[in-house]
Amino acid sequence: MPPRSRLYQIEPVGIGTPLIESLTSYLARLAEAHCLFPGVLMERELTPILNKTYGSTNLHKISNFTGALNGTGVMAADLSKTIQTLTLRTDLQFLTLLTWSELLTSRNLLRSTRSWCSACYEECYTTSQVVYEPLLWSLDVVKVCTHHKQNLSQKCLHCCQTNYTLAWRSRPGYCSKCGEWLGLQIDLELCDRKVSSEANLEFEIWMAFAIGELLAHAPSLNFPLSKDSIAKALCAYANQVTKGNIAAFARQLQIPRNTLWLWCKGESIPSIKSLLQICYCLKISVLDFLTQGVESASSLETMRLPPSQVGTKARATSKVFDTNRVEQDLKEILMSDESPPPSMEEVARRLNYDRRTICKHFRHLCTAISTRYLNYRKTDYLQTIEECCKEIRQITVKLHNQDEYPTEARVSALMSRPGFFRYKKVRAALNQIRQELGL
Repeated sequence: MPPRSRLYQIEPVGIGTPLIESLTSYLARLAEAHCLFPGVLMERELTPILNKTYGSTNLHKISNFTGALNGTGVMAADLSKTIQTLTLRTDLQFLTLLTWSELLTSRNLLRSTRSWCSACYEECYTTSQVVYEPLLWSLDVVKVCTHHKQNLSQKCLHCCQTNYTLAWRSRPGYCSKCGEWLGLQIDLELCDRKVSSEANLEFEIWMAFAIGELLAHAPSLNFPLSKDSIAKALCAYANQVTKGNIAAFARQLQIPRNTLWLWCKGESIPSIKSLLQICYCLKISVLDFLTQGVESASSLETMRLPPSQVGTKARATSKVFDTNRVEQDLKEILMSDESPPPSMEEVARRLNYDRRTICKHFRHLCTAISTRYLNYRKTDYLQTIEECCKEIRQITVKLHNQDEYPTEARVSALMSRPGFFRYKKVRAALNQIRQELGL
């Protein structure tokens, strides 16, 4: 008889692809498969065999540091080995950055809070795919979703709070604070998003693809990489591009000369973002730079970084702020009967001024405009919920009259807005009508 695993041997998602699952996401799905919270699974099953060299396994105590569970250090190594022991899998180390631990410094490597793409969550749910969190989303340098070309979210649209990478009640696709679904777009203004310029967005997408390529090739890497791989590659490129002139090479890469000199000597390692910027300027993928060096270069001409990625930026010319006109326009907007009322972001676009500048001069007017907008969105949202509850009542009664039991799946299939069935109030309406009908 082959050995039996203590925990379910669920399959990790995306091994060998850029969107490989993170270890914290796998742990959350593993806990859900056993009908437990991740915190309970950690305390009952993992703690007895986990090497607690970092202090504690209580998620309430290490919540600020759970991002390191996907990283390159002892926390990631201990957790992956422990889960492998309990599931008898042999590939969970690839759900972390352990493969690249010799080349990636921990400085600015991983986020301390959770990030996600709400469109990816919604797409996975509607197409009946596994809802999970890619390892790519946990890296601090990755700001956008490569599939939907939109910024990653970091605040729940319902409670407006951030989530830890792994919390006691973590569940892929749901907020660990309020438990609501994160795939619905209710109010983008509450989501603290920044609009990137076209050049900067292109560069951020390139960075995400480059990191994804590293993650995808980790399981197929045939040889270990040493710390001096980066130093050797930089020296080789410096010899090819500027004939060994480090100062000239640093100017082309837009990097301080002394910093580049330390990297070439192997006395320090560049951060992941600096490494990406170097590869972007040299027009080479990070994977080829680390594994093949200068032999993989298609051209020895360098590119310039987008202006937003350069440390020293040119000072923008000042714009005259017409105080009287802006104040009059704000009052007219506040007194108008426009429906729906505009948000402050929309008002700022109409007036062609930065929202922060307007708020600095007319805080009370801006607060009144934002309050009216949010009240409208809240009222509209509550009305939609009430309409869904009434619709559920009608559908349930109809199914009952047809001698068909009103299951959640059957009722959801007949709703005009099936996505709203994930709200607690909507589900409670179904339970209430079932009780009234004696079901």
